[in-house]
Amino acid sequence: MKIYILLVIIVVPLTAVLVVSRLLRPRNSVNRQSNQEKKHNKTLRIPLLYRIVMIMLFCCMSLISLYILVFQLENWPYILLGMGGFGIPSLIAFILWSLWKIDFTDDGFIYRNYCGRKKEYKYRDLKLETHPKGLKWYFYKDGKKILCLAYYIDGEEILRKLYKKNKEQ
Repeated sequence: MKIYILLVIIVVPLTAVLVVSRLLRPRNSVNRQSNQEKKHNKTLRIPLLYRIVMIMLFCCMSLISLYILVFQLENWPYILLGMGGFGIPSLIAFILWSLWKIDFTDDGFIYRNYCGRKKEYKYRDLKLETHPKGLKWYFYKDGKKILCLAYYIDGEEILRKLYKKNKEQ
């Protein structure tokens, strides 16, 4: 019986993640947007699904910890294991991924890192390199890597196109 209760505690939040991600996912938004709307969409962020999964994992670990505290106090070391191994790291990842953002400007971009610090970069000062497998793009300034864009960031190709367009001018 105890195993069934734990399964319910795990399955309910995971089902909620799937439902919320389905509701928040834009449907055919790329096809419906006009050219003017595409120009106003000048921000890159970590995909919403990644952030939702992290906060739901934290909620799931919190519910399991609460269940152990209320009904099985003798198993309190599992709280430390669950929250220390999954709960707290997922909450930290949620906060950091929510802070990360890139805003485009005409001649550069404003990069807000995981700590919330903002820096502005001009395309003319940057150098772009592609990973050999094509899964990442690295931006360098004065030989120092300042930004790495992975393939799963929605809209990353816009930044590369803006970079190439401004470098050609």
